[in-house]
Amino acid sequence: MRDEIVSGPVSRVLYKLTLPMVIGIVAVFFFNLVDMFFIGLLGTTSLAAVSFTMPISMIVMNLAIGLGIASSALIARAIGGNDHTSAQRYVFASLLLTVFAASLMLALGLYFNDRLFLLLGAEEALLPVIWQYMQFYWPGAWMMMLMIVINSSMRAVGNTKLPSLMMLGSAVLNAILDPIFIFGLGPLEGMGIAGAALASTVCWTIVVMVMIYSLAKIDLLHWAKLTIKGLLSIWQRLMVIGIPAMITNVLVPIASGILLAMIAPMGEQAVAAFGVGARIEPFAIVVILALTSTLPVFVGQNFAAGQHERIWQALSVAVRFILVWQLAVWLLLWLVSPLIAMIFSQDPVVIEKVGHYLMLMPIGYAGMGIVLCANAALNALQRTGISMTLNLVRLSILYVPLAWVGGHFYGFEGLLLGASIGNLFAGMIVWGLIRRAQSQEAFGVHNYSTELSMDAVKGS
Repeated sequence: MRDEIVSGPVSRVLYKLTLPMVIGIVAVFFFNLVDMFFIGLLGTTSLAAVSFTMPISMIVMNLAIGLGIASSALIARAIGGNDHTSAQRYVFASLLLTVFAASLMLALGLYFNDRLFLLLGAEEALLPVIWQYMQFYWPGAWMMMLMIVINSSMRAVGNTKLPSLMMLGSAVLNAILDPIFIFGLGPLEGMGIAGAALASTVCWTIVVMVMIYSLAKIDLLHWAKLTIKGLLSIWQRLMVIGIPAMITNVLVPIASGILLAMIAPMGEQAVAAFGVGARIEPFAIVVILALTSTLPVFVGQNFAAGQHERIWQALSVAVRFILVWQLAVWLLLWLVSPLIAMIFSQDPVVIEKVGHYLMLMPIGYAGMGIVLCANAALNALQRTGISMTLNLVRLSILYVPLAWVGGHFYGFEGLLLGASIGNLFAGMIVWGLIRRAQSQEAFGVHNYSTELSMDAVKGS
C-alpha cells in the first residue's frame, strides 16, 4: 500500500483510505447507541448511573486517541521512508507505553472509584449501581486503550480496511451480546447494567487479539533490538506529540459543555433539543471524521518520501470535497429535519427547536472540517502544538464567543447561528493560512532523515 500512497492518484488514494473509515466510524456510533438503548430499558436509575461514567469514558478515550495520534505520526513517517526497523520500534514502544498507561489507569480507577464519582456529583445511594458497571468497565477500558492505539498503528501502515471491519464486527457482536448479558438468556441470568460493560469488554478483547495477530503477520510486532535508552527516547517523542493531541480532543467537549450552560437558562425544551442535535451531529460529519483519520497516514508517508506537493494536493482535494459534501448534507438535513425531530420527541416546541438545530448548525460544518483536516495534517507532521492552538483559537475566540453573542440577542436560534458562523470564519482563516504556507513551501518540521538517524543511534 505504501507505493500507492506515495505515487498513486491523490483523489483515488484518499477515497480508498477514507471509505472504510466511514463504515468503521458509523459502527462506533452504532455501538454506543445500542448500549444506551438497552441500558435505557433498565430504567432511569441505570441510565443515570451510566451517564455519570461518560466523563470518565471521554478522558480514557482521549488519552488513548492522543497516544494513537502520536504513534501513527511516527509509524507513518517510518513506513514512508522505507525504514521498517524504526516502524517496528515505534509500534513496540507505543504498545508498551499504552500498556503502562492503561495499567496505571486501571489501578487508580479501581482504588478511587467511589471517591471519583462522589467528586463528579453522584449521590451515595447511586454508587453501588455505578460500581456494578465500572467493575467490568475498568478492565474493559484497559483493552479499549490498547485497541485504539493498535488500530492507529495499523492505519499508519496504510491498512484502513481491517480496523474498520473490526469496528463493524465489534458493533454487531455488541448488539448481540448486550441483551443476552443484560437481560439473560436460558440458563444465563441477566446481569443488568454490569452486563452492558461486560459485553463491551468482550468485544474490545476480541478486537485486540485479532489486531495483535495482524500486526505480527506483517512483522511489526517486534522489539527490533530496542534498548532501554532507545525506548525512553521514543516514549519522550510520543508524549511530546501525544499530550497536545489529547488536549485538542478534550477542548471540543469542553466547548459543548459551555454552550450547554448558555442554553440551560433558556429552558428544558431548549436543552433537550440541543442534546438531540448533538447526538445527530456525528452522523452529519462522519466523512470529516473519516478524512481526519486517514489524512495523517497520507501526509506522514508522503512527507517521509519527499512528495511534499502531494500533501498540498491532498489538502486541496479534501477541502473541496468537504465543501461540496457538507453543502449536500446541510440541504438534506434542512429537508428532513422535521421528520428526524419527531423520532426523538413528541413535544412540539422540542421538535421545532431540533429542526432549527439541524438547519443552522450544519452551516458551519464545512469550516470545522477544514480546521480538523489541517489539524490532522499537522499531527502527521508532528506539530500537534500548532494543531492544538488552531483548535483553541476556533473554539475560544470564534465558536463560543459568537455563540454567546447570538444567544444574548436572539436566543436559542441566535446561539446556534453564532456557533456556525464561528466555525465558518475559523475554516476561512485556516484555509488562508494553508494557502500562504503552500506559497512559501513551509511545513515547519525538522529534517526527517536526521530524525531517523538519531533514532537509529539511540536504538542501537
